[in-house]
Amino acid sequence: MCELRGVMRRGFTLVELLVVIAIIGVLVALLLPAVQAARESARRMTCTNQLKQIGLALHNHADVRGALPPGGVNTGRNGARCYTTWTIEILPFLEQQSLFQQYRQDRFNEDPLNAPVFQARVKAYECPADTLNGKLEIPASGPHQNQPFRHGSYRANSGRSDITTNNPGRWDTFQPEFWSAGRLLKEYRGPLHGTGLPYNGVTFPDVVFNGVSIASMGGPVRMAEIIDGTSNSMLVGECTFIDKIPLAGSNRATFWAFSYASYNQSSATVESRTLTNSYQKCATTPGLAADHCCKAAWGSNHTGGLNFVFCDGSVKYVSFNVDVNLLANTATIEGGESLIVPIQ
Repeated sequence: MCELRGVMRRGFTLVELLVVIAIIGVLVALLLPAVQAARESARRMTCTNQLKQIGLALHNHADVRGALPPGGVNTGRNGARCYTTWTIEILPFLEQQSLFQQYRQDRFNEDPLNAPVFQARVKAYECPADTLNGKLEIPASGPHQNQPFRHGSYRANSGRSDITTNNPGRWDTFQPEFWSAGRLLKEYRGPLHGTGLPYNGVTFPDVVFNGVSIASMGGPVRMAEIIDGTSNSMLVGECTFIDKIPLAGSNRATFWAFSYASYNQSSATVESRTLTNSYQKCATTPGLAADHCCKAAWGSNHTGGLNFVFCDGSVKYVSFNVDVNLLANTATIEGGESLIVPIQ
């Protein structure tokens, strides 16, 4: 008789299995930083391309309308209601003509009839690295009428902020009470500053405070007025915050279609704490202007810096460790400063 013999099969021992798992773990640990770096590089590249498109849209607007759009149209002092803003005005040049046509220019920015616009997602205004993409939230202040606005990632450069007082004056809104002699310094204005002049056929009465009229802020900037040089004047940059509410943070971040004050406009200062993606970190760091300049900060979730598009259409990656005095020089269009563009 033939004796049947079973075939011997040998599997992994527990020790061998643990060794294999350990090797896989080491490989993953080695590869993960490279994968994360590749993803960050892709996000940063997309962000750069979006800012290029925004810069091109602003140039096209200037070609068609004769000037850049206003950063925001103000109807009074800080706290007053506003009309249109730069992000809405360039929608037709970002292939968003239908959304632009839904915006009621004759209504205040936060009017419920404009909700389909200020609650819409516009991919061109969302940096892939921004954790607030797609979120609706009620802004921390301003005439929002308790309505949620859609977050965005980019803010216009309204100019340079004076931090010689605890309440710094900024060109994003009419704040003459914050300035010595009750006036805004013209040499501090940026290319996309706020204006108190009527726009798009909407009229409203002028407001005078301490002898200064809101209309004296001037109107939208023509490219010829950028006498510091278009390659030396920043146009639009990134701003997002990682902080969570109820502590102020994300509700102080960017809302792309909210005209009021600093929610889609920022200003450069000479305090490095304003280059951050944490509003709370900025606000709790001692400085000359308390937390006021933090509301108009610049920041991103990129590694080590953020993107700016300049008035000539070029995009530059600026380090968080940049000389803030040089950066503040690039915020003005006619400051006459001697500067070197601060790129990384």
